[in-house]
Amino acid sequence: MDEINDLKDWINNPPISRGAAAYVLAFSLEEFSRNREGLDFLKAFADRTEAYAKGRGCDFIRISISNSVLTICDQEMIVSGVVSEIKLILLRMIGRMLPDYFGVIDVNRLAQLFDLRRDRERAHQAVERMEQSAADVNNLSNMMDLLMMEHITKVETSHRQLGDARFADLFVRSQQIAINDPNRGLSPVMTEFFISMSAIRQHLLVGVDMRHNKNVFNQLTVTLDRILLKCIDRVRRPDQRCSLNINIESVFSTEFEGFEKRSLNSLRPFNFEFRASDVMANFTEFSAARDLIQSRGGTIAIDGLSPQMIAILDLTQLQANMAKVFWQAGLAPELVKRQAQFERLRSHGVVLALARVDDPEGLATGRDLRFGLLQGFEIDRQLAAPTPVPLNEPFNPNA
Repeated sequence: MDEINDLKDWINNPPISRGAAAYVLAFSLEEFSRNREGLDFLKAFADRTEAYAKGRGCDFIRISISNSVLTICDQEMIVSGVVSEIKLILLRMIGRMLPDYFGVIDVNRLAQLFDLRRDRERAHQAVERMEQSAADVNNLSNMMDLLMMEHITKVETSHRQLGDARFADLFVRSQQIAINDPNRGLSPVMTEFFISMSAIRQHLLVGVDMRHNKNVFNQLTVTLDRILLKCIDRVRRPDQRCSLNINIESVFSTEFEGFEKRSLNSLRPFNFEFRASDVMANFTEFSAARDLIQSRGGTIAIDGLSPQMIAILDLTQLQANMAKVFWQAGLAPELVKRQAQFERLRSHGVVLALARVDDPEGLATGRDLRFGLLQGFEIDRQLAAPTPVPLNEPFNPNA
C-alpha cells in the first residue's frame, strides 16, 4: 500500500523544522473489533481523530479498521497538547459508546507515542505489526460472541472435569520476578503464577469477547482466582516464593480458607497482589484482607500503579509491603519525576517493583531508578538459568 510506504519513508526522514521534533502516535484498537458496537466505535473514532488532525497540521493514516497512525512534527509542548486531547477524545468515546470497556482497558496502551529522535526503530516495528495484522482485522468474520455467565459456568465445568493437575498444566503460567542487585545483577527471587487468559480464549472460550461486559469479566476473574487457589500446589515447589494476583473478595472465599489450611495457616512463602483500582473501590475489605495475610506471614503488593497514582496516593498508609509500577515505553521521564516519592516509600520499607519490563529501555530505567524488583519479558531474556532463592536466605530488595 502506497500510503504505508509513504508512512515508513516519513518515519525515516521526517520534515523537521527548527525547534520541532517528529513523533508517531500509534493506535492499536483490535480490542474493539470483535463485535458490531466496537466496529461502530472504531469508525466514529477514526473519523473524529482525522478531523481533529486536519485542523492541527497532522497526518492521520488508517492502516486497518482497528489500527491507525498519527504523524506529528512540532514543538514538544504542542505535541503534548495534541496527544492529551486525542486521549481525551478516546476516553469520552469509550465512555459514551462502549461503557462496559471504560476503566477496563489502559488508554496508554491503546495510544502509544514514539519520539523518532530515539524510538524510530520501535515506531517501524509498530507499523509493521499493524500492517501484518491488517488482513485479519479487516475480515469481519472475526466477530465474537459476548461474554456471558454461561461462559463462566463452562470454565468451572472444565475445571471439575479436568481436575486440578490437568487444568494447571493447560492453563496456569508463571513468570519470574528478579531482585535488582547492582553488584550481582539480576537474580530470580519470586515466581508469579497466573491463569492465562489467552489460553482460556484459545481452548475454552473460543470466539468470545472477554471484556465486552465489565461485570461479567470481573466475575470471571474471581472464578479463575478460586480455581488458581485450588491448583497452585500442583505447580509450585514447597520451597518456592510465589506471587498471586487476585481480587480482594477472593481472600474471603472458601477456596482461600482451604488454601490457608493446606499451607498450615502460614502464608510466609506467598505474596498477594491487589490491583490499585480494586483497593480504592473496596478499601475496608482490603484492610481486612491485608491484616489477615500479614498476620499469617504473607506479604501484600499494590499492583497496576502508574507514576500519576504514585504522586497522588499515600501508599504508606495502605501498609503494603510492595508497590508494583507498570512500565511502558517512553515512561522514563515520568518515573524520574517521582524519585522523591520512591525514596519516601523505600524509607518506610516498601519494596518498589517495576513490572511489564518488556524492552531494554524498561530494564535500564528500572536499574537507574533503583527499583528493587523487576519483572517482564526483557527480564525473562536476561535470566539465562533461573534458580529459586531458598526461603531461609535474607530477602531485602531495598538494601
